[in-house]
Amino acid sequence: MTSSNSSGSGAAMQNDSSGLASITVSSRIPEFWCDKPRLWFVQTDAILGPQKLSDESKYNLVVAKLGKEVIQQVSDILLKPPETKKFEALKSRLLQVYEESEIRQFQKLLSEMELGDQKPSQLLRKMKDLARDKIPDETLSIMWQGHLPASVRAVLAVTDVKNLENLAAIADKVMETSRSQQISEIRANTSSSNDTALILAEIAKLNLRINDLESKKSTFRNHIRRARSRSTSRQRNMRRRAPDSADWLCSYHYRYRNRAKKCIEPCAWNKNNQGN
Repeated sequence: MTSSNSSGSGAAMQNDSSGLASITVSSRIPEFWCDKPRLWFVQTDAILGPQKLSDESKYNLVVAKLGKEVIQQVSDILLKPPETKKFEALKSRLLQVYEESEIRQFQKLLSEMELGDQKPSQLLRKMKDLARDKIPDETLSIMWQGHLPASVRAVLAVTDVKNLENLAAIADKVMETSRSQQISEIRANTSSSNDTALILAEIAKLNLRINDLESKKSTFRNHIRRARSRSTSRQRNMRRRAPDSADWLCSYHYRYRNRAKKCIEPCAWNKNNQGN
């Protein structure tokens, strides 16, 4: 009785250990990459290989990483899986559906490759992945260098290095140097722009001061004109009030003319208008 219980406990512990191992392995496998199915299986095989799992376990782990759209592409296998080699059948179908054809890969290699913000070595790896060893390194090198800046191509043209990986390393260093120089030039231009902005700001301040002085000068001139006008008016009034003129009028007749009701002598109004 004791031996039977021990055997049962051992089997249960083994099953628990196997289940825990499957959970750990599953957490390390990413969701299926529709755009890179072969690379996804390379990584998945690297994770599953050391575990020595059964075909059924590997099959189930892969199914757990498939999204809805992918499931629809393998629904016949999932609903009626083969008796043996389930994992291989699922892998073959996923590669068949999602891996680009050689023609499509060659089209991308010819017309859709750009350096962009990548390093030259990163671009080369992508191109080699599309070429799949079907294009000689000499041809691939020419195609790859065609996407590089002229300054980088000029350096590669005079080097004796032929190995593509070594050429890519050289191209990376040249690009890093070029970008450092560009950053320095941008900083220098920025500094120059800042100096120009400061000069323009000082000129603007001077213009404001000049405008302010011109405004004050104009105001001062207007004050002088008004003062002179008032002085002239007072002088005229003083001349009018001088009684030594023959046609001098008193303040009433000077202001109201024939409507004046008073008169202060001497006043020439009555004398000049006696005949009217």
